[in-house]
Amino acid sequence: MGGGVCLTWHSPIRVATENSIFAMPETAIGNFCGGGGSYFLSHIHKSDPSVGLYLCFTGQRVKARDLVTWGIATHYVPSARLDDLFNAISTKVSDKSSNQEIIDIVNSHSDITAGHTAEIPNH
Repeated sequence: MGGGVCLTWHSPIRVATENSIFAMPETAIGNFCGGGGSYFLSHIHKSDPSVGLYLCFTGQRVKARDLVTWGIATHYVPSARLDDLFNAISTKVSDKSSNQEIIDIVNSHSDITAGHTAEIPNH
């Protein structure tokens, strides 16, 4: 929520669980989004830019799988499977891993994806 959203937006892989909540609470009390919020809200849903406008003006909270549907998260992983995802990443990813290998690991633990092609820099 709030500033945390601005930090995570630029990550090429954004995982949501059933406990995740997206919100810009300042808009619900009549304030407007800062520069970071204004940028990513206009880029949330490529096929329907009104989604970001709706969130900006209403302060509506978005939860769980809807985060992927609306393009805010790139993957949905039930929280019961987060440890498995973490273990897979920590054991299978190295400095020689390709972007696609990392995406495939996250996809294999995800119930749904946004069809987003992540661009992760190789180290």
